[in-house]
Amino acid sequence: MVAGQLQTSFEPQQKEAPSPWTIADPGVPDLVTAGRWDHGLQIANARSTLPFLRQHSSRPSILMEPSQRPRVAVVGSGVSGLAATWALNEYSNAEVHLFEADDRPGGHANTVNFRRPGAIEGQGIDVDTGFIVCNPPSYPNFLRFLALSNVNVPVVNTEMTFSVSRDKGDFEWAGKDPTTLFCQIQNLFRPGMWRMIWDILRFNASARRLIEENPEVSSNTKSEVSIGDYLRHEGYSNEFIDDYLIPMTAAIWSTPPDTCALDFPARTMIRFMHNHHLLQIVGKPKWLTIPGGSHKYVNRILAKLSKSQLHLSTQVQSLSTSPGSSKVQIGLPSGTEEFDHVILATHSDISLRILRQGVGTTPDEEKILGSFLWNKNRAVLHSDVNLMPKRRAAWSCWNYLTSSELNAQGEKRANVNEVALTYCMNHLQHISERDHGPVLVTLNPPFEPLPELVVDQSLYEHPVLSAQSIAAQAELLRIQNVRGISYAGAWTKYGFHEDGFTSGLRAATSIPIPGLKIALPFSIASPDRASGSAIARRLGENVFAMAESVRCMMSFVVWWTLGVMGAVDAPKKKIE
Repeated sequence: MVAGQLQTSFEPQQKEAPSPWTIADPGVPDLVTAGRWDHGLQIANARSTLPFLRQHSSRPSILMEPSQRPRVAVVGSGVSGLAATWALNEYSNAEVHLFEADDRPGGHANTVNFRRPGAIEGQGIDVDTGFIVCNPPSYPNFLRFLALSNVNVPVVNTEMTFSVSRDKGDFEWAGKDPTTLFCQIQNLFRPGMWRMIWDILRFNASARRLIEENPEVSSNTKSEVSIGDYLRHEGYSNEFIDDYLIPMTAAIWSTPPDTCALDFPARTMIRFMHNHHLLQIVGKPKWLTIPGGSHKYVNRILAKLSKSQLHLSTQVQSLSTSPGSSKVQIGLPSGTEEFDHVILATHSDISLRILRQGVGTTPDEEKILGSFLWNKNRAVLHSDVNLMPKRRAAWSCWNYLTSSELNAQGEKRANVNEVALTYCMNHLQHISERDHGPVLVTLNPPFEPLPELVVDQSLYEHPVLSAQSIAAQAELLRIQNVRGISYAGAWTKYGFHEDGFTSGLRAATSIPIPGLKIALPFSIASPDRASGSAIARRLGENVFAMAESVRCMMSFVVWWTLGVMGAVDAPKKKIE
């Protein structure tokens, strides 16, 4: 598919095909990052693949005369701002203006043209470096949007595999199949490896019990048990913690491992893993990617937005209101503009800054928006295979890189100071290695790739989930639509693209402006959290609980026997 190829005509809505998404071309039967893209680190020879094709769109029949149309400003062109803009621009009677401080819209939908070293102009391929994949159960609204007849952005199947490489290949495993699990032959003879596998199966079968026993308990209560306490109480091994649980959660959240470590609320982590189908041994969802890059859906939204309504490289500095007026003034470098409503589709810290520089903040806004923290991640697009597992058999879609260090007790444990993760884009986006060589994206490389193999660098930010931020999410409604301002962002949930897209739709459809009419082409859905048969789940829990009891008893018997034999053998040696 040619980069920048757009459908720019507004077609009447047609009845959609039964499938909730469009599979363009079956491929291999995962990965997602979320948060903010900060313009800053750009390699000179990198080329953005986002053409800004715009035209005046046909308006739905519910539109009023231009002088009567409500004016709405959307601040921030990440996925939330784009979703709100799309809904208001194409399915409402509002005049919507989109403001973006950077010169590139799209946020994490950041597609870059990759050319292998030595390749000539025109031999490159478009690669995503931020948002990459989605799946039907967890991304219902985003996939419905892509499948609309007047959007028609196809998706293809991709795969989701995971590997861990510690100490530059001294210890490696991958989860694709038994051969990759034991790609390092020594793993067959490591008791810790077998214990990790056992604990993975046991955790997946038993962990849901914690959120089912008392689901109404909030994760911000003082009685909330930490994941560390839970794992210690249940007897999980260090190998399971260091070589599976922390790498998996840190990779998915793009968050430093110490944030996902032992003090994190257990119920929150387990609910997250359950909601995203990470506790399933079988029946995992298929993962999908947009061939040619996620910039295609960005192009599609911007193609229907008038040039006069898209304001790139335009930083919103402040918001202000006037006594006795419902209007909101936005402060720009060029002056002020007045709107009936403003959607701040920015990070919580940016929203706070904009409010503080203008109308000021209420105690609720300070408390709620100030409860969210952000983590910066540097993403490097390159072709240096030294940032992949040492063994080719371990190469996976996600490749977690870590090192070991001695803790205070003298134990050799995984370093949890920073997440380092390499995405193999050849696997994720079906890029031919023969034609383009290795196409890799590494978050926070533990060492720098060879300079001649680097194509692009970007700086992303991701929300840090904590008990404090989760408590603040539950209170967001208290500040929504107050003083003509609402908030949207992936940070209002788990930080994924679907969370951001849905947040933008909800913000657009809940604006309380008299005379505003909006009718989306589909109802806003919640992700599918179906977890299979409760009877089968309970049976699995009981089986693993019994087996774990037997394992513990046998371990004790072996330990006691060896101890007794050692005590008996010692006097014999003295006599001899």
